[in-house]
Amino acid sequence: MYIDTLKTVNDLIDSGMDGRQAKTLVSIFNEFMNSQLGRLATKEDLDKTSNECKAEILEIKMEIKTINSEIKTIKWILGFFAAIVIASMVQHNLMH
Repeated sequence: MYIDTLKTVNDLIDSGMDGRQAKTLVSIFNEFMNSQLGRLATKEDLDKTSNECKAEILEIKMEIKTINSEIKTIKWILGFFAAIVIASMVQHNLMH
Protein backbone atom coordinates (compact mmCIF):
# COMPACT_ATOMS: atom_id res chain seq x y z
CA MET A 1 0.00 0.00 0.00
CA TYR A 2 1.35 3.39 -0.95
CA ILE A 3 0.54 6.74 0.59
CA ASP A 4 1.67 10.03 -0.93
CA THR A 5 2.90 11.60 2.31
CA LEU A 6 3.59 15.06 0.86
CA LYS A 7 0.14 15.28 -0.70
CA THR A 8 -1.48 14.03 2.53
CA VAL A 9 0.44 16.59 4.63
CA ASN A 10 -0.55 19.36 2.21
CA ASP A 11 -4.20 18.21 2.27
CA LEU A 12 -4.20 18.31 6.07
CA ILE A 13 -2.60 21.77 6.11
CA ASP A 14 -5.11 22.98 3.51
CA SER A 15 -7.92 21.72 5.72
CA GLY A 16 -6.66 23.86 8.59
CA MET A 17 -4.26 21.62 10.51
CA ASP A 18 -0.96 23.00 11.77
CA GLY A 19 2.01 21.99 9.56
CA ARG A 20 3.96 20.26 12.35
CA GLN A 21 0.88 18.35 13.46
CA ALA A 22 0.12 17.30 9.90
CA LYS A 23 3.70 16.05 9.34
CA THR A 24 3.70 14.18 12.67
CA LEU A 25 0.31 12.60 12.02
CA VAL A 26 1.27 11.46 8.51
CA SER A 27 4.62 10.17 9.77
CA ILE A 28 2.93 8.09 12.50
CA PHE A 29 0.36 6.78 10.05
CA ASN A 30 3.04 5.92 7.49
CA GLU A 31 5.13 4.05 10.09
CA PHE A 32 2.07 2.15 11.23
CA MET A 33 1.14 1.17 7.68
CA ASN A 34 4.70 0.06 6.88
CA SER A 35 4.85 -2.06 10.03
CA GLN A 36 1.56 -3.76 9.12
CA LEU A 37 2.48 -4.55 5.51
CA GLY A 38 4.80 -7.34 6.62
CA ARG A 39 1.90 -9.02 8.38
CA LEU A 40 -0.37 -9.22 5.34
CA ALA A 41 -0.76 -12.54 3.55
CA THR A 42 -0.13 -12.56 -0.17
CA LYS A 43 -1.96 -14.73 -2.69
CA GLU A 44 1.17 -16.89 -2.81
CA ASP A 45 1.05 -17.29 0.99
CA LEU A 46 -2.58 -18.40 0.79
CA ASP A 47 -1.87 -20.78 -2.11
CA LYS A 48 1.06 -22.31 -0.21
CA THR A 49 -1.04 -22.78 2.92
CA SER A 50 -3.89 -24.25 0.87
CA ASN A 51 -1.55 -26.73 -0.81
CA GLU A 52 -0.04 -27.72 2.55
CA CYS A 53 -3.52 -28.33 3.96
CA LYS A 54 -4.52 -30.40 0.93
CA ALA A 55 -1.36 -32.50 1.28
CA GLU A 56 -2.03 -33.09 4.97
CA ILE A 57 -5.66 -34.03 4.27
CA LEU A 58 -4.52 -36.51 1.62
CA GLU A 59 -2.02 -37.99 4.08
CA ILE A 60 -4.73 -38.34 6.74
CA LYS A 61 -7.09 -39.98 4.24
CA MET A 62 -4.38 -42.51 3.40
CA GLU A 63 -3.80 -43.20 7.10
CA ILE A 64 -7.55 -43.74 7.57
CA LYS A 65 -7.58 -46.23 4.68
CA THR A 66 -4.66 -48.10 6.27
CA ILE A 67 -6.41 -48.18 9.64
CA ASN A 68 -9.65 -49.41 8.02
CA SER A 69 -7.72 -52.17 6.29
CA GLU A 70 -6.12 -53.16 9.60
CA ILE A 71 -9.53 -53.17 11.29
CA LYS A 72 -10.90 -55.48 8.58
CA THR A 73 -7.95 -57.81 9.10
CA ILE A 74 -8.50 -57.81 12.87
CA LYS A 75 -12.22 -58.54 12.37
CA TRP A 76 -11.36 -61.43 10.07
CA ILE A 77 -8.87 -62.84 12.60
CA LEU A 78 -11.36 -62.44 15.47
CA GLY A 79 -14.06 -64.16 13.40
CA PHE A 80 -11.72 -67.01 12.59
CA PHE A 81 -10.69 -67.27 16.26
CA ALA A 82 -14.36 -67.25 17.34
CA ALA A 83 -15.09 -70.05 14.85
CA ILE A 84 -12.24 -72.12 16.30
CA VAL A 85 -13.49 -71.52 19.84
CA ILE A 86 -17.06 -72.45 18.91
CA ALA A 87 -15.88 -75.54 17.05
CA SER A 88 -13.80 -76.56 20.06
CA MET A 89 -16.77 -76.05 22.38
CA VAL A 90 -19.05 -78.08 20.12
CA GLN A 91 -16.47 -80.84 19.78
CA HIS A 92 -15.90 -80.85 23.53
CA ASN A 93 -19.68 -81.12 24.20
CA LEU A 94 -20.08 -83.93 21.65
CA MET A 95 -17.29 -85.94 23.20
CA HIS A 96 -18.75 -85.80 26.69
